[in-house]
Amino acid sequence: MKFIYTLTLVLFFSITSQSFSQETNWIKTEGEIIEISIKRSRKTKEFAIIKFKLEDGTEQLGSAELFRVPFIGSMKSVGDQITIHYDQSNPAIVKTVIGSFLSQYGLYILIFLGVIYSIKSFLNKRKHS
Repeated sequence: MKFIYTLTLVLFFSITSQSFSQETNWIKTEGEIIEISIKRSRKTKEFAIIKFKLEDGTEQLGSAELFRVPFIGSMKSVGDQITIHYDQSNPAIVKTVIGSFLSQYGLYILIFLGVIYSIKSFLNKRKHS
């Protein structure tokens, strides 16, 4: 059993170190939402087709997932301006600022909340003993 836990930890850290080692030069710019499509499966997602200008002034289209609040939807609509990051080597790869924040720090936020919850439970058990 100890072997399985050790193997899982080794695989987790090797995978995360590989995913963070990829260097991508992200360029921040403003774009306009041209179209919004909704994909429904186990989790509903909204994707936007965004028109933006590259550093050299060329217009480019890209697709990005919009941040969506459950039961409410996205706060963006067609024609809205949106701040995005695009990959300099492949401008079709676009991500939104809020999506970038969640993908970068989401795991750390969940770990922090888990630690706080665990400490609270531990202190309550200790208090009742």
